[in-house]
Amino acid sequence: MAYFWLNQKGADGSNYHDEVGEIYHYRGNTPGTNQLSEGDRFVYYRPGDYILFGAGEIDHIERVEQDLDSDSGVTEDFFAHITDYRSFEPPIRLKGVNESAVKDKISFLKDKPGLTGVPQHSIHEISQEDYEAIIEAAEKEVGPTGARE
Repeated sequence: MAYFWLNQKGADGSNYHDEVGEIYHYRGNTPGTNQLSEGDRFVYYRPGDYILFGAGEIDHIERVEQDLDSDSGVTEDFFAHITDYRSFEPPIRLKGVNESAVKDKISFLKDKPGLTGVPQHSIHEISQEDYEAIIEAAEKEVGPTGARE
């Protein structure tokens, strides 16, 4: 089992067919595509809003081949089906008003100005320790998430 940080943009203007907490859609040319597997745990991050807003587990991944004349130039799409999803209500803020202290516990964010360490790619593997720090913060700041093993 591995742990991931999945960037999840809002539905407005997205070319992806995501359903938060149900399906995470990504393309074959996405960095990290071959890392994500059944049974992996993840946290959702929304760039631009600077929030962690949920966690879950990958149930299975569906691969769909595209026509070679696809507008995107990508030959396959992946749909990660999600189980055991729990939203963080309210979300954990990593920047701005009511910023969470968890930022200083995440290895790739601590000791960096602002959020310069936030992954730019939509799929980024994180350590078990980083995942557990986020889940712990969610339980303290938000309430029970049910996302622990």
